[in-house]
Amino acid sequence: MRANPIETFVRIATAENYAYECIGENEVHVSLTGLWCDHDLSLSWNTADEQLSLFILFDGKVPGGRTDSICRLLSLLNEQLSAGHFDFWQRNSTLVYRHAVSLRGGAKIGIDQALDLMSQALDAAERGYPAAQYVIWAGKTPEDALAEALVDIASHG
Repeated sequence: MRANPIETFVRIATAENYAYECIGENEVHVSLTGLWCDHDLSLSWNTADEQLSLFILFDGKVPGGRTDSICRLLSLLNEQLSAGHFDFWQRNSTLVYRHAVSLRGGAKIGIDQALDLMSQALDAAERGYPAAQYVIWAGKTPEDALAEALVDIASHG
């Protein structure tokens, strides 16, 4: 019987004192503290496809009239990512960062790889969240929103 990769993330959450909740044996939600808000990292293991999926859904919905700007912003953000990508889910007007890892053939995920996935997701969310807020609530262009968000991040680093 193959080891469930979700167990690796539960061990990390426990060791790092992150709040987490297991939803069955194939899903865990981990709360990661960011500069602007806590991010709910959802990880799920698909046993049939042997695929680990990771999601961070941003709080709040995109109001009407801002969808085109948000989609442009996500394209700009995606250009900067080395792993994973941002999406806009039209059905419920939700912004999401997502990434998937194939573990076919019995591949295992180690602690270092799991930490890298979590770090990449948090870094992406920390860029995407403030930039999206600038577009949605301040009415900034995607280019200006991204530039301002990156300045904010640098000033906190």
